Amino acid sequence: MSARTAFTLLSGLLLLLAAAIWLGSGEATPTDRPAGATPEAPPAAEPAVQPAPPTGAQEPEPQDQRELAGQGAAPTTASAQGLRGTVVDWLHRPLPGVEVFLLESVRNDPLAIPAMLQRGVGTGPVAATKSAADGSFAIGLPVPTDRLFELRCLSNAHADVQLGDLRILPDTWHDVGELILEPGTTIRGRVTIRGSTTPVPGATVTLSTGTVFEDVASQGLPGRERGLTAPVDASGNYELRHVPRHGRCQLAAVAPGFARVLRADLDLRGDAPVVVDFALPPGLLLRGTVVDAEGRAIQDARLEAWPIGPSAPPITARSRRDGSFDLVGLWAIGYRLKVLARGYQDLELAEVPAGRDDLRCELRPRATLAVRVVTPTGEPVLRYELGVRRWFPHDSDPLQGQVGLVAELPEQRVRLAPLDAVATVQGVPPGRFVLEIEAPGFAKTLSAPFDIQPTTPDLALEVVLDRGTTVRGQVLDELGAPLPGAIVQAEPDGAAPDNPVWRMLAQAVPDRRTKAKATADAAGWFALPSLARGIYQLRIDHPEACQEVLTGLRLDAEPEYSLPPIRLPIGAEVSGRATLGGKVASQLQVLATSRVEGPAAAVRPQRLETVTDATGAFRLPRRLPPGSYELQAAAVHQANPEAQVFEMLRQLQRSATIFTIAPLQRSAAVDIDIPTDR
Repeated sequence: MSARTAFTLLSGLLLLLAAAIWLGSGEATPTDRPAGATPEAPPAAEPAVQPAPPTGAQEPEPQDQRELAGQGAAPTTASAQGLRGTVVDWLHRPLPGVEVFLLESVRNDPLAIPAMLQRGVGTGPVAATKSAADGSFAIGLPVPTDRLFELRCLSNAHADVQLGDLRILPDTWHDVGELILEPGTTIRGRVTIRGSTTPVPGATVTLSTGTVFEDVASQGLPGRERGLTAPVDASGNYELRHVPRHGRCQLAAVAPGFARVLRADLDLRGDAPVVVDFALPPGLLLRGTVVDAEGRAIQDARLEAWPIGPSAPPITARSRRDGSFDLVGLWAIGYRLKVLARGYQDLELAEVPAGRDDLRCELRPRATLAVRVVTPTGEPVLRYELGVRRWFPHDSDPLQGQVGLVAELPEQRVRLAPLDAVATVQGVPPGRFVLEIEAPGFAKTLSAPFDIQPTTPDLALEVVLDRGTTVRGQVLDELGAPLPGAIVQAEPDGAAPDNPVWRMLAQAVPDRRTKAKATADAAGWFALPSLARGIYQLRIDHPEACQEVLTGLRLDAEPEYSLPPIRLPIGAEVSGRATLGGKVASQLQVLATSRVEGPAAAVRPQRLETVTDATGAFRLPRRLPPGSYELQAAAVHQANPEAQVFEMLRQLQRSATIFTIAPLQRSAAVDIDIPTDR
């Protein structure tokens, strides 16, 4: 398979993933075009899940006293922006001492998910607090950003609650209202030896969501790193309490000497506790050691045993200090074994029968690069940023070649001594790569492509920095007067920052071009210096005019590039009030898109989004040119994420309101309501 074909396939997979994520965000179809388990064991004769007899209404359980003991004063709001709310039980009584976490949504960077799962780490909270005596909380964000966030509430006496995806506007405190914590449901059952009623000693039952987004987010929360886990007692009984009722999940039982059994696609949405019994057959293990070519032990290597045939997640383990490992819970079938360790090439064994105890997994070291960076006159450069990128060439145009991240090789900030002008990069896997260098006074520079073979021990490379191109121009209003203060940004050609799918991919995928910004002076003039070679677009914004985008700007070897005058139309400022069933609700999402049909269609497709403030008021982030538009709104719900997607899409459709911006119109007030069934 050629590199170009591989990149095309990767792009297709990314778009499929992006579409799924976009649906999960509950946003309407964008008008901008973006740039380019089944149970592991055979089913038992009896049903895997049996509802227990109804137990009647449950009274609220007392809050865990350890939580209350750690409760401090009400959290402060020192940050300029953040989220406020109140944590209550299902009878709307305040819950003090509940842990509240603010996390970046994993939807911001989906391409990092595989590496995070491999390392067994989550995103981690960006802020944390506890609810005060009246149940209130305030959790701040020190630096404003346009990324998505979610709230998580954890309590020992209630099911976990999440709220997302949320945006936090600069200098704004959003009120998310009441977060209702419920008792959740209980999963209980017995783990026995298959064909008998004898309990399995030392068994463990673990609950997981079975979705990568949820699992990665949970791994970063204290106490939720491994999901919800319950030990099996001497009688074979286990119980998982306070399990969220929404959505579907997966349950696994495993014990030394027995095969792992999965119960997938469990539906926990009923009111009654759920009984899930496990009958474990005898199982096997894989035992061995992970070493390097000299026989030295490799610690903390990750081993994944993938069953050959049945569709099931892998059984995993990590090597100990002496390199030894045990993979427990295997069936008497063949497995595909994958071994991963930092600084070593991945090892994959196509078919390994379960039961072996003499495996020797010998890993080859990855390649080492010796990098020397020089100016165009040959002088060594001692201060720069260095990144290793995968290289996907274009068939005919070198300026359209693409770069990709190497997840296991983070960016390096190189600081060298005058007598030592060589930087070292260790652990480079096989493949085709380029080096990306950024140094003050020079454009972002790519090295010539180079190949790393499995047998490549090390490689010496020299990169000559490029001074790039300076783009100059002038910004005028629609009457020809200068527009001082206009912001001009250089972006990849085809960029669509208003599109959530493109925005998500742009944050996850590196770009060979320079991201640069300039402000027009009193006469409207601007300059963008040191732009790397590539094909660009310029996005021009001013608070008193509409946005303009110039596309197809090709920069190759020219040191200077002058543009004709850029005129921005004035357009109209759009504001209004959004309600839910005629009432103010917390943080409603508001979306405005241009209609692409009819005589009043906008000249360029538009897509703007914002959220309402505490009074339900909103203002679109920039002015709109003359044309016909559709305004939609949706509420962020504390609910099953799967159901939330469809409910938000339904709200967007039902709230759709058409409005028009006429020529010379300078403002528009548009109110919108989301109909409810009550």
